[in-house]
Amino acid sequence: MKQAKYIGIAIVLFIVMIVFSGAAYVVKETDQVVITQFGKPVGDPILTPGIHFKIPFIQKANFFDKRFLEWDGDPNQVPTKDKRFIWVDTYARWRIHDPLLFFQRVRDERGALTRLSDILDGETRNAIAKHVLVEIVRSTNREYLTSEDVKGEEAQYLIKIKDGREKITRSILEAAAPLTLELGIELL
Repeated sequence: MKQAKYIGIAIVLFIVMIVFSGAAYVVKETDQVVITQFGKPVGDPILTPGIHFKIPFIQKANFFDKRFLEWDGDPNQVPTKDKRFIWVDTYARWRIHDPLLFFQRVRDERGALTRLSDILDGETRNAIAKHVLVEIVRSTNREYLTSEDVKGEEAQYLIKIKDGREKITRSILEAAAPLTLELGIELL
């Protein structure tokens, strides 16, 4: 009789432990969580670290990184305004700005990387197509040699730099920022 009682208590404790382990989850300092119920977001995102609870077997915790993430685009040949083709290899740093919007629009980091590729590659192509090669490569208007020293083909490169590399990079980020904010992503 006593043995059956202990077995019953052990079974109940085992079931409680299984339910509790499915209900509790830990949010690390580097994480943010969106709780979903049958695939739909429920409530506000959880941004604070610690132990949190959900309804086991019904709700799911979707973890997203709070840290800066890296996007590395594929190298592409892009035409400049003066019809020269250059190889451009792009990269960016980004973070999840709004985890709920991020989950609703792209679901996960893989989806975000795909969307970032579409946005940033397009904006990079547009920016490079608006500028001549010298402007893309150089950033300053340094002093030139005297015009007697420069002859022939070299003279065409003696143009004044209006924008320069830093300004072009900034314009790409400014053009892409509104599009990425709609996805819950902030470009850094």
